[in-house]
Amino acid sequence: MENKIFAYMRISTNHKTQKTDRQKQAIIEYSICNGFNIDEFISDTITGGTKADNRPNYHNMKKQLRNGDTLIISDVDRLGRNADDVIVEIKDLQSKGIRVVALDVPFLNDWEKMNDDSLSKMIIDIFVTLKAHIAQQEKEKIHDRVMQGLDVAKKKGKKLGRPVTGVPKEFIKEYNKFQSGEYGSISVVQFAKLQGIAVSTFYKYAGILKAE
Repeated sequence: MENKIFAYMRISTNHKTQKTDRQKQAIIEYSICNGFNIDEFISDTITGGTKADNRPNYHNMKKQLRNGDTLIISDVDRLGRNADDVIVEIKDLQSKGIRVVALDVPFLNDWEKMNDDSLSKMIIDIFVTLKAHIAQQEKEKIHDRVMQGLDVAKKKGKKLGRPVTGVPKEFIKEYNKFQSGEYGSISVVQFAKLQGIAVSTFYKYAGILKAE
């Protein structure tokens, strides 16, 4: 069976005017410059906070990918909701023998090198290591900023922690997932049903949380 080349694009539901045109055009121009054709274009319109495997079209595409196939993306961060997710996806694809070409990353966008199995493996290993290191640095910076903020707040005599709201902790947890898009495109009615509450209760809880 001949190896296939897939192109994946994602746009966020938070940017209603955003289109996949820019990503698609960049990938088409890249394919022309390197003398190959894209077998299939796949796209998801979904919030960037959604994990890669929770994106319906991406998930279906992964089922089609086979050893020796190539996946092309215009921006490597289209592969996941954050650095950790991107790293997991790239390592998973690599373990299945799928080449990943990212146009915005030096070396990952070198068509000739990425088609050399030994070179592409080495390049991806280096990229994953660097990505993980940078992600860890960012986490440490954020942690430091949060701790500094807490220290300042304590010195000013502010009470820390979430006030008692009367909203169940489990609802808060699932509501945050719903807001970030992890539940996909389900409606408020469907979400309320999953939580075993009335729609009116959903809006009551949501109103309290927004007021905070």
